[in-house]
Amino acid sequence: MTIMRHVFGVAAVATLGAGAAQAQTYEMTLAHVLSDQSPYQVILEEFKSLVEERSGGDIAVEVQCCGQAGNEGRAIQSMRTGILTGGMVGGSTLETVVPAYRVLSLPYLFEDKSQAYEILQSEMGREMLDLLDEYGMHGLGFGSIYERSVATKAPARVESIDDMEGLKIRVLPTPGFVEAYKAMGTQPTPMSYGELFMAIQNNVVDALEISPDAIVADGFYEAVNTYTLTKAHQSTTVFVLSKSFWDGLPDDMKELVHTAALEAIDVGIAAHDKLADDGLVTAAEAGVEILEPDLAPFMESAKQSWDVILTDQPEATEFKERFEAFMAN
Repeated sequence: MTIMRHVFGVAAVATLGAGAAQAQTYEMTLAHVLSDQSPYQVILEEFKSLVEERSGGDIAVEVQCCGQAGNEGRAIQSMRTGILTGGMVGGSTLETVVPAYRVLSLPYLFEDKSQAYEILQSEMGREMLDLLDEYGMHGLGFGSIYERSVATKAPARVESIDDMEGLKIRVLPTPGFVEAYKAMGTQPTPMSYGELFMAIQNNVVDALEISPDAIVADGFYEAVNTYTLTKAHQSTTVFVLSKSFWDGLPDDMKELVHTAALEAIDVGIAAHDKLADDGLVTAAEAGVEILEPDLAPFMESAKQSWDVILTDQPEATEFKERFEAFMAN
């Protein structure tokens, strides 16, 4: 019996040793709400390619597009609870969970897209990403900036701030965007992205605020007649992971994932900027009239929402002040 116990013990140790020698594998499901032709998809597919190759197959990535994991609010909740590994989400959507992110819903906060990139890729941007760890998420990096303007379906048409009065417009379902468009005189209608095409097609709304690349990628040029370059928001995007997944990675895998994410974001930003430029041309060729109004009255009206958006939001207010100081230098 002693000999048999000894033999069994050796076999058990050998089995455990063999198991310990095998590399730990990780499965990631990354989701977003845009189409499979979008910059979100470009970023996540590039990330998938990089991490699967560099990990030697120890990390496997599945990319889900088109709202398969639900709208952004639901996806964020799934990340926080560990049901979903991660994905691309709008910075403004995060304001419903992370109060400091409300600063990103301020209309005309940044002068242009390049300034937004400069600030969000600075130390201040890193600080904003680090805040996500307090809310069950981990921020890998800020992605593409979506310059959002107003697309309308006839007979609606926006040539000046006066044309915004009473306009029923779909906005991102966040408090900041709702207040911004209220200040411009519209009737803001919060709605998830997946509902948007049918809403404009069936006259549920008269207009939508959207970036030029999305007009083309998701076929909105078939449903709208004009696109007015109001440029109220330089809308940020964030590559986010579930904190529980991130915390479960060893340090070498964390470094691999983080590096791959930043490289993928660079690829996605380049793709997005080209899509945005091409989007205006393609939309115009498809018959969408591109209008360029005087932006001063839009800015004056929209910025009246800042105090409301930042009410009882000390962290967001502090970031706003720091952004302004940076831009003033």
